[in-house]
Amino acid sequence: MILHITSAEAWAEAQGTGQHAPPMLAADGFLHFCTPSQLDYVLGKHFAGRTNLVMLHVDPAKLDDLRWETSVPGRDAFPHLYGPLPVAAVMRAEPIP
Repeated sequence: MILHITSAEAWAEAQGTGQHAPPMLAADGFLHFCTPSQLDYVLGKHFAGRTNLVMLHVDPAKLDDLRWETSVPGRDAFPHLYGPLPVAAVMRAEPIP
């Protein structure tokens, strides 16, 4: 299982369209994911102070173009999805308090 953090609004929109393709996909060329052990780092670095977030638990076996890439020296590789996230790959969504 890998994790993806997004806004509640973006997740609601994805459920209507069947895929999650936020502006970050066009800007970065991929969607950022993390493992459970990387979650605290990701939340602190990229989402500190933000509210109304959702954590998506994703089955990596259901993703077509997932790549594990080192983006932070000295840290484990992060999963990056080069394309939209299919809603069918999301096993669970939970709000982040």
